[in-house]
Amino acid sequence: MKVITRHLTKEILQATGFVLLALVALFAFFDLMGQMGRIGSRYGLLDAFIITGLSLPMRIYEVMPIAALLGAVFVMSQWAARSEFTILRVAGLSPVRLASILMVPGVILMVFTYAFGEFIAPPSDAYSREYKAAIEHHNMNVRGSSTGAWVREVMVDANGHREIRYINVKTMTPTQEAITWRVYDFDKDKNLTEVIAADRGNYVNGQGWLLNKAVTTSLPILSDLTQAPILEKVMMTDPVNMMLKTQIDPSIFGVMMLKPENMSMRGLARYVSHLEQSQQQSGRYEIALWNKALYPIAILVMIALAMPFAYMNRRSGGVSIKIFGGVMIGLTFYTVNNLFSYIGMLNTWPPLLVAMVPTVFMMILAVIGMWYVEKR
Repeated sequence: MKVITRHLTKEILQATGFVLLALVALFAFFDLMGQMGRIGSRYGLLDAFIITGLSLPMRIYEVMPIAALLGAVFVMSQWAARSEFTILRVAGLSPVRLASILMVPGVILMVFTYAFGEFIAPPSDAYSREYKAAIEHHNMNVRGSSTGAWVREVMVDANGHREIRYINVKTMTPTQEAITWRVYDFDKDKNLTEVIAADRGNYVNGQGWLLNKAVTTSLPILSDLTQAPILEKVMMTDPVNMMLKTQIDPSIFGVMMLKPENMSMRGLARYVSHLEQSQQQSGRYEIALWNKALYPIAILVMIALAMPFAYMNRRSGGVSIKIFGGVMIGLTFYTVNNLFSYIGMLNTWPPLLVAMVPTVFMMILAVIGMWYVEKR
């Protein structure tokens, strides 16, 4: 069986590579066509090719389970058409043994997808956004917000009291410079004590943000709502360069410029930890984190879904019909995966449950398919 395992693994990996190449080329063509209206007015043809090329790693990560499914379906159908699989069944190849053989290429593709989605696709997608912003000479805005990025930070003073700070940054430049700062400091009793406004800020490792032309406004604390005159005055400083000590670094602001689905697990885990420490809702990013953790595992399920196609004879349809069935299964997985992410976020379902449902659903389909062909 070692020879059969090596031969089947080689064919599935080759078929998956060809399908992946075709799918990525198709997406690249559509991405390039979508930029045709901007060529000449915003950037050149070479820039369009560079931006499209930088988006390809994320495309590869997204379509890998579908490519693995179609590649396995093609190989299984070919083996069935050439009666190779019939001979193996007569020789005593059981469904369990076939599943264990198919897991070899599945594990290889799964490890490749984990590494690709963690170390290659997220940096490439982020650099694509930065490159596009640089050649168009504009800054990167926060997704879905006209007021910029809002970050909440919980601090502890020398007496052990919890103080809250809200930081608002309008935009980010491609060089990770934050533009238009507003910092609001609250004391332990939730009184607004200080407001800092600055034109821009640059991050200094281990120290904080160096704010340019920062104006600090100190506000008196209103202890009661009586009509007695307030003796304390509102104090405002002249514009100066000052160091804002904070644990918030550019990566926290960068999270808000990108889709959670396009981030690495390390970045998502770090931002989820920040949200939990600052007592903010982290449901959407937790769902994205669990999706990233379980998405490559779906490759094993996709390859398991290809098993029933090996048990179908010629009367069940040609290879083209089976490939069409594989495409429909892949689209179903993609739809269910995205649908449950949004439904789970709206209904505040447990993130792990939301991420597991699509994979479990596909596994149930694989079991039903194997039961059906065995029954026949």
